[in-house]
Amino acid sequence: MTSDGETPGAAGTGYYDTIYGEFADDLSAAIRREAFGEEIGQNSWLTADEHRTFAGWLELDAGSELLDTASGSGGPALFLARETGCRVTGTDLHAEGVAAANAMANQLGLKDRARFIQADAREPLPFEDARFDAALCIDSMNHIYERLDLLREWHRVLRPGGRALFTDPITITGLITREEMIVRSAGMGDFVFTPPGADEALLREAGFADVRAEDVTANMAHVAAVWSAARARHRDELDRLEGAESNATLQRFLEVVERLASERRLSRIAYLARKE
Repeated sequence: MTSDGETPGAAGTGYYDTIYGEFADDLSAAIRREAFGEEIGQNSWLTADEHRTFAGWLELDAGSELLDTASGSGGPALFLARETGCRVTGTDLHAEGVAAANAMANQLGLKDRARFIQADAREPLPFEDARFDAALCIDSMNHIYERLDLLREWHRVLRPGGRALFTDPITITGLITREEMIVRSAGMGDFVFTPPGADEALLREAGFADVRAEDVTANMAHVAAVWSAARARHRDELDRLEGAESNATLQRFLEVVERLASERRLSRIAYLARKE
């Protein structure tokens, strides 16, 4: 599973490995800065201010141990380590993402508070019971069909009172055409469209209490729009780097994301719950 979250137009794990291997190149960095303003190494619908909000919901501080599932190249996780002082353990399926994350932690002087390991979120987590104070997954739960198993694993590795938070950007809240669904999910590997209420039910079935759902669709619509605009300003360079057809596909993807989100036909919901 990827985790800085979704990658537009991704084409399997090899694509993610390429993205993570080239994550710091000048063009990619410039586009992220233009799109996000305060760039924290994200590759999803996340903004820095939203991540600060999520940190507050999780009650992270210098004494917290955080599990970041599908941590990708590590930027958002390291941002939380810097902002809150927490210790973070990130897991991701992709070796290139894990390598990039550990290299960044070392570069930022955070290797004593952040580590990243390769692990498949669909398999049992390689941690002992009651290991963490909080668990987090940003814009990647939609790639996990076996999410009840993962939520049960989160419940196992969290301490009593620990909090879990994930975002699901593929919650169906309106009519969607077949073509829109194909564009929205094309080339992204496993992809799960979820009806309203399903994620809350799975959290409760996994043993969590105080389940809360917050609509954060506006952030997805905004990021898709500014990301598309930033890429459009670098179209010629991207055509040379990615190929004109691939670039056009990515732009089409972002346009569909913005339209579906703006019209609230496909919503992004943040879920927060607590282990009793």
